[in-house]
Amino acid sequence: MFIDIHRHASDSGTAQQVVRNLFHNQAEEIETGKFYSVGLHPWHVNEQSLYQDLEMVQKVSSHPQIIAIGEIGLDKSIKIPLEIQLEAFLKQIEIAKEVNKPMIIHCVRAYNEVFDLKIKAGHQKSWLIHWFNAGREMGLQLIDKGFYLSFGHMLFQENSKAFKAFQQIPLENIFFETDDAGYNIDEIYGRASQLLSISLPELESGIEKNFINFFGIQP
Repeated sequence: MFIDIHRHASDSGTAQQVVRNLFHNQAEEIETGKFYSVGLHPWHVNEQSLYQDLEMVQKVSSHPQIIAIGEIGLDKSIKIPLEIQLEAFLKQIEIAKEVNKPMIIHCVRAYNEVFDLKIKAGHQKSWLIHWFNAGREMGLQLIDKGFYLSFGHMLFQENSKAFKAFQQIPLENIFFETDDAGYNIDEIYGRASQLLSISLPELESGIEKNFINFFGIQP
């Protein structure tokens, strides 16, 4: 089974199971029998509408087909003030704690901040860094605190931090994603299988186990 842990498009591509990311205002797109995450993305944080947008996340967060809160997080590469992003992030951590669901994290140049927040949050469910692109040392520090890391198209970019770190990350802490970045999930699995020197069935089985451990449900 090919699992795409993070995708925005409504179709499944070549995956047998998808966790589709919905933005805070897309609750009406939930379809029976599919898995979703939902969250106020840091790119969409607006001080004027912050509380209304967070209320949208709150209302849909307990839906049984919403299996994670996300993608949410911090991004230092954008103009939206970090303190406003942090306010939105902290509130959504509280939402995730209330509904007892894991989180899918968008993190750009803010790994230390996210790492510290995980330690302080008191949230018992795991956090997944989607599109992980930091070094080996940071990756190992994150998984030591219960994080999972998701890899995608950067496995084809040998100069990327993600590529250089990937082979050092235990299979038990890995997911794969397309994130609508131009590759199919079967291509990403194939590349990962090659880089890890394990069979495709072994890789698929490992990711299915990670899904069960992370979400507490069968894929």
